[in-house]
Amino acid sequence: MEFLLLWWDNLDDSLGAARHLAPKILGFLLAFALFALTGFALLLAPQVALAAIGLMLSASLYDYWRRRRAALAEPR
Repeated sequence: MEFLLLWWDNLDDSLGAARHLAPKILGFLLAFALFALTGFALLLAPQVALAAIGLMLSASLYDYWRRRRAALAEPR
């Protein structure tokens, strides 16, 4: 009986840890899947993939530039 209680306690602790770490694990799996998808896209359609990557990078740079200008224009 004590063995079952210890087993159940360990199972409960592991499920709690898995529930706590699930967003990090899923985020890693998503990042890895996007990395693999980017590699396949570069092999199958390099022009389209490079255009999409350039568009995403330019959008992020534009957003950084816009936030920086807004922070500099903000009165201190």
